[in-house]
Amino acid sequence: MLQVPVACKSCPCGYVFINRKLLKVKHSEKSSPYTEVNNTISSKDLRILFLYEFKLGHSAAAASRNIISVFGEGSVSERTIRWWFGKFRSGDLSLQNEPRGRPRSVLNEDQLRAMVEAKPKAAIRGLAADLGVSATTISRRLAAIGKVKKSDRWVTAVDG
Repeated sequence: MLQVPVACKSCPCGYVFINRKLLKVKHSEKSSPYTEVNNTISSKDLRILFLYEFKLGHSAAAASRNIISVFGEGSVSERTIRWWFGKFRSGDLSLQNEPRGRPRSVLNEDQLRAMVEAKPKAAIRGLAADLGVSATTISRRLAAIGKVKKSDRWVTAVDG
């Protein structure tokens, strides 16, 4: 369910709520223009605000100014808002991050093991070319499956 910031409708107090959570409080005479309710705002809440500002048709710079005026310097960078606005413009209105990290290996260890057993004198570069991966990948995977080079042959490592 999409959560959208909602301004107080009963009076012109300037309060803004997301899911009944107070986000913005009007200032008093002796405080800064806006008093923060908590020192931090969650990434999820910020993304909701980004989408809200995007749907209002604001520019990334205007959205940045609006959010910083409420939550203070350092709460968000304009560059981050530009990135999210680009994502929204491309049609992806999802508020989730894409998966990150190392891509899954395309190397089949069973195939590597079979190749090494069929050709025990094979060089790492040759195995890499045959399997379409880097020599470093082959070297790491051979170590992981317990194969070591002894007397110019790939053999299973023996603890000793």
